[in-house]
Amino acid sequence: MRARWAVGLALPAALLLGLAACSAPREQAAQDTPTAVVVGAPDCLSSQVLADLGLVAAGESGGTGTPHADAPDAGRVPDGFLPVSVVVCAPGGTLQDSSGTWVALTASRHEGDLEPLVAALRRPSAQRGGTCSTAAVVAPSLWLVDALGRAVRPVWPTDRCGSPQEAVATALDALEETDSEQYPVRLVIPAEPTAQR
Repeated sequence: MRARWAVGLALPAALLLGLAACSAPREQAAQDTPTAVVVGAPDCLSSQVLADLGLVAAGESGGTGTPHADAPDAGRVPDGFLPVSVVVCAPGGTLQDSSGTWVALTASRHEGDLEPLVAALRRPSAQRGGTCSTAAVVAPSLWLVDALGRAVRPVWPTDRCGSPQEAVATALDALEETDSEQYPVRLVIPAEPTAQR
């Protein structure tokens, strides 16, 4: 968010005061975000991740048949945490099997230079306000993973309309996808029972 300053004789003093007033709340907001908790491994199928993505109701689990540990709340990337990959959890259309049609989730792993991504994730969210022409978009859920396989759930900063900041998406697009898998989450159309002969 770029501010435009009026030029005048008292520019240095006004500029310093303006910058202090503008940047302090943003820096404070970034510091107020709790630090993300480091867990043993990323999990796109935890109930918290599925609820964040709108794939299941809060407190509900997916239909994978295997219980998944609770995921910690998303937070600020911890100082000293050095990720080597990022796992992106996103709605993945539908899947069909003998049970019927399922809402699906796609989990993909991306590797490359993660410094721009971490820098983008550490930016504070913009203050909400102004006129927004479109509804807020739900961002994919991310897990940053280090060389030991440990993971953190970073907060994806938002713009003034509550949509995911483009800087994170741009940094993600620069990475190479190395693996991707689709998982059934919620049965939406049960298969018709076969006729008995």
